[in-house]
Parts: sequence; C-alpha cells; structure tokens
Amino acid sequence: MQTSDQLGPEGAGQRLNSWKEIAAFFGKDERTVKRWETIRGLPVRRVPGGTRTSVFAYVGELEAWLSAPRPAVAQTRPVELVEPVAAAEAKQVPRLPIAAAVVIVVAIVLGFVAIAAMPRASKPAPVPSEAQALYDEGVIAWTGRTAAGFTTAIEKFDAALAIAPDFARAEVGRANAYNLISQYTLAPPAESYAKARAAAERAIALDPQLAEAYAALGFNAFYGSHAFARSADLFEKSLALEPNNAQALHWYALTSMQLGKFERPLQLIDRALALQPDSRSIRANAALIHYYAGDTITAIAMLEQLRQANPDYLAVPSYLATIYLDQRRYARFLDNYEIAANVEGSVGRQLIAKAARAALARGGIAMLEAMLGEQQRQFQAEREDAYKVAATAALLGDKPTALHYLEIAVARRETIGLLVEPEFRTLRDEPRFIALLNRLGLPTR
Repeated sequence: MQTSDQLGPEGAGQRLNSWKEIAAFFGKDERTVKRWETIRGLPVRRVPGGTRTSVFAYVGELEAWLSAPRPAVAQTRPVELVEPVAAAEAKQVPRLPIAAAVVIVVAIVLGFVAIAAMPRASKPAPVPSEAQALYDEGVIAWTGRTAAGFTTAIEKFDAALAIAPDFARAEVGRANAYNLISQYTLAPPAESYAKARAAAERAIALDPQLAEAYAALGFNAFYGSHAFARSADLFEKSLALEPNNAQALHWYALTSMQLGKFERPLQLIDRALALQPDSRSIRANAALIHYYAGDTITAIAMLEQLRQANPDYLAVPSYLATIYLDQRRYARFLDNYEIAANVEGSVGRQLIAKAARAALARGGIAMLEAMLGEQQRQFQAEREDAYKVAATAALLGDKPTALHYLEIAVARRETIGLLVEPEFRTLRDEPRFIALLNRLGLPTR
C-alpha cells in the first residue's frame, strides 16, 4: 500500500525522492538524468527550502515526459580559445636558429607521414545529437518492459536510424525491444524474433566490436532459434569484448537457466546485480533464478522488497503469482495475478482473474477449473497464450489438455521453459512431453 507522501498529483503515481532514485528508474547514472533536466526539461521538482540537490519526481510525470514528442536537441560544444593562449605562450618561447627549425619541421612532417601510413581500426562515424537523444529515449522506454514502452522504443530507434542509418547502437536497441516484446505482450513471437535477429546482425555488420550487439543476438539465438550452443558462444563473445556488460551477464544467466542447471546462472546473475544493484529487471530475475534453484524464501524476500520501490513493475506480481501458485497459496496467487493483469492492461487476463476470484471461495481446485475454462475462451479470442492454458491444465492433472496446448505453444515459440516451470513437473515422463524437449533441443534427463 502507498502512503500519502508517496502519492503525487492525481495520476502522477509513485514519488521518487532523490537523484539516485530518479536515475535508477531510468537505469542511468545521476549525471545523465541531471543533464536531461537541463537540456530536455525532465520534470524534476525541488523540496521547498531545500538545497539544489533536494529533489523529487513522480513516476507518472516521468512516463508522460518520455512519451511526449520533443524537438531535437542541438549539439553544442565549448569553443576553445586557442589564439589568445597561443599568443601568450609565444611571448615566452625563445626563437630557434633557422637550421634547427628546419630540422624540427622536417622531423614533424616525416612523423605525420609515418603515422598516416600506419593501419588504423575504423571508427564508427559520429552520431548526430538528434539521433543520440532519440536513442536515449528509446532505451529508457524499452527498459520499462511495458507494451506502451516497447512501442515507444521502436518508434524512437526507427527515428534515430532515419537520421543516422549507420547508428549501430540504435539497431541494438531495436533488437532488444523486439527480443522482449513477445515475452511481455501478445505480439507474435516468430515475427518479433525475426525482426530482432535482423537488427542485431546489422548492428554487428556496422560495428563488429559492439559487445551489446552480440548479447542481443545471443538472446535471440536462444529464444528465437533454440540454437543453444551458438547462443552461449555469442554471449561469451560479448563478455570477451566487455567483461562487465551487466546486460550480457543478465541475459546469459536467464538463457542458461532454461537448461535446468542453476550454478552457472546464479554466478552470472550475481555478477550482473553487483554491477547494477539498482536495476529492477536484474533484481527481479535474480529472484526468479533463486526460486527455480530451490531457494524460495530468498526469492520471495527479494521480490517483496522490490515491490516496495516498484509497485507497478509487472515482473514482481507475475513472478510472485508463479511462486504462490506453486505453493498452493491460492489467495496470494490470485492477489498477485490480478495486479499483474491490471498493470499489463490485459483484458483477457482480467477476465480470467475475475472468473478465478468468483470461484476461490469454493477452494483451489474450483478456482483452477474456472481459470482453465476462461483461459480457453480467451485463447480462442487470441488474448491468452497457449502455454498458460497448458500450465493450468497440468495443475489440474488434465495431461491430454496440457500437452495439446503445450504443443501449440512450442510450435508458436511462446515458451522454452519446459524444464523449469513448476506446473510441468507432472508431465516429465510423458512421451509427448519428451518429444517436445527433443524438438526444442532441451535435455531429457
């Protein structure tokens, strides 16, 4: 529950009470967001009577600022006052004999010729400030992991590339947004992953030393193509180029977790969290990996702590719903499921939650039966994923229905979590389930 000092003007939402919290919301450093206030009008407020550093902001206003169109920012550079300094120094420098001066000039010329003849690594062309500003806004948008955020991010990256077609990092931004959009919305996975792969490959073609491009392609190879060995190689390439790339560590942990082994994913996610302790996505997924590794108490504690600072962050109620359902704590499951459905803005899942709530008084099995019926209706209306229907059917012990929808889910590339999702434990020995593991390239034992 939010207290009165956490609430701002109507619709403004959660209050952030320092530069540190504002920077953490955007996933940026404090220097960057302070610059945004000066040159882009970031809506930051100041405490009356406080110092200049006593600031606060409302999440709703920050999100509105992010979505609002703004004119491009002109690039400014300080003017170096070369001539006065050179004149002052000239007064203090003794003149050289003409012969000595000639020798020095010749040496300098020969030196420049030698340097010019040396092979050089090509550098990416400078990025126009307008494109850089659009890129920054796109990154902020997709890291929120909402449907609106992904749409905004793709628009921003496309606009940046219209200005600077060879802007490799903007291509990586497009790859990241398309990689994730089907995991957080009902966007078609096959189409989204294809767009992500094309963007990541173009980024690498533009800049073969760009670590984040290999991380994006590694994520895509895993979830989009199920090329697990290639995915690992791409993540290793990314980390060889940039060992402290927190996003590469984060995504490497998530992908390797899906193979059903947790020692390496825990090492990777802990490194990522140490590098970016304020990242809510890394912290949420660290909790999820701890849960899948069997440390449920730590997972719940991490997520509940994260909820305090990020009450509207979709991953928190979604992950808690998964955990509480596995524990058969149906009331807590449903509370979190309802929150997630509302945050996500999913009409289908809001109707599923309503059906489940009406049946909860009759017990957990009645709740699951009501959920399954409504999920099947929403699946037909294309407002629910097949693997969600499969999970509920599996919990009810309806293996034929579970396997039917799971086969659809795998065909649509909706999920690869067959080895880690708790709902599917009862299917592990079923021949059709083993066939799905083989189809995905996952270990069967």
